[in-house]
Amino acid sequence: MADEIDRDQEFNEKQLEALITRARLKFVSFASASHCKLCGELIPEKRRQAISGVSLCVECQVITEGSRKIR
Repeated sequence: MADEIDRDQEFNEKQLEALITRARLKFVSFASASHCKLCGELIPEKRRQAISGVSLCVECQVITEGSRKIR
């Protein structure tokens, strides 16, 4: 019985590792936007390279994060 449980746990760990790897690859390959999705301003190249998948300019990011704070 212990061998069966060990095999099941090992299988589950491998499945979880595979899911995590796929999620990481998906995130990394997410392309950054060239223009802010809120205001339409150009997102600087350095910001697009530094943050994979960025879609907001700095100003809109600050505003968005400020509105998420719990008051």
